Amino acid sequence: MNLFQQLYKSIYSPKEIVKFRFQGIGKTIRYVFLLVLISILPTALQFFAFAQTSLHTVKEALVHDLPSFSIEDGSLYSDENRPMTLEKDDLLIVFDSTGEVNAGDLEVHKDTVAFLQNSLVVINDRNIQTNSYSAFSDLAVTKEKMINVIDSILSLKWILLPVALFILYLFTSGLMFLKVTIFALIGVMIANLMKRRINYRQSWRITAYSVTLSTLFFTLMEFLQTSIAAAPILDWFVVTVVLTLAIKEIPQPKKRA
Repeated sequence: MNLFQQLYKSIYSPKEIVKFRFQGIGKTIRYVFLLVLISILPTALQFFAFAQTSLHTVKEALVHDLPSFSIEDGSLYSDENRPMTLEKDDLLIVFDSTGEVNAGDLEVHKDTVAFLQNSLVVINDRNIQTNSYSAFSDLAVTKEKMINVIDSILSLKWILLPVALFILYLFTSGLMFLKVTIFALIGVMIANLMKRRINYRQSWRITAYSVTLSTLFFTLMEFLQTSIAAAPILDWFVVTVVLTLAIKEIPQPKKRA
């Protein structure tokens, strides 16, 4: 049975999941990497689209709309005495060197690039990334230099974007393997309570397939851009239920006469 067949059966059949406990660990690890690849698809597509369009939009705003400025000693300076807000191509751009606007004032449901007094804030798909200007403490960054930096990034985007996505894939893989490892320990405890004979290695294999339903569900919700209340709790609950149902399918040891 190939990985995609296992993926399909793991969605609905705890009985099939438990059969995978005897397969080679290499195949199970490959399956986890496949799940991770599927799980990051929404984020990767959104990130790629955001990077493609937003860099051009920000450059256009810098050239035509935003005032001259400089970033020195961790702060943004300009002659503008009030915050500026403009919307271009579904991207909200905020410019405030006065300190009136802070990251908490920004709308998290709107793709945003905000040049604030002490930090550059980027919001994409409700994810907020705050970059302090203190990283440029030894440099004087001007509007013209920032335009040149964006031009350099755009010229190298087909190198930088794959590297960024690969780093995301490695980071997400680490989290997924940690999750499977923790639940494999829980699986051993569940098996002991249910009087099923199972070792940790078998529990790890079962767990790797038990996270399938939850992973695919939350991936679909990401594609639909639908937020789920208490998502981590729901995730752990679904994994625990599927893992328990799978372990229940293991035959109990026969009692000696």
